[in-house]
Amino acid sequence: MNDDRHHLHWATALDRLELEVILAERRLQDPSRPAPEPWDEPELSGPIPHDLRDRALALRDRQHRVRVEMTALLGTIGRQHDFANRVDRATRATGRSVYLDVTA
Repeated sequence: MNDDRHHLHWATALDRLELEVILAERRLQDPSRPAPEPWDEPELSGPIPHDLRDRALALRDRQHRVRVEMTALLGTIGRQHDFANRVDRATRATGRSVYLDVTA
C-alpha cells in the first residue's frame, strides 16, 4: 500500500473514533440520547503515521476520561436502582387478597 493511502486509512479510522468519542461525551451530558451503533475495529496495516500520533494519543486520553465518567455514572445509577428496590420492598403491601361485594 502506498504511503498516501496508508495515511488516509489511519486518518479515516481516527475520524471515526473521534466521532464515537464525541457521541459518548454528549451522551454523558444527556443520558437520554440514543446509544451509538456498535463500533467495529478497522483493519489497519502497519504503524500509525508519525504526524497522526499526537491526535491518536489525545483521542486515547479523551476515551479514558469518558470511560471513567461513565463508570462513575453507572455506579450512581446502580446505587439509585438498589435504593429504589429497597424502598419498594419496604412499602409494598403484604399481598393479602381483598374481596369487595359489588352486588350490595
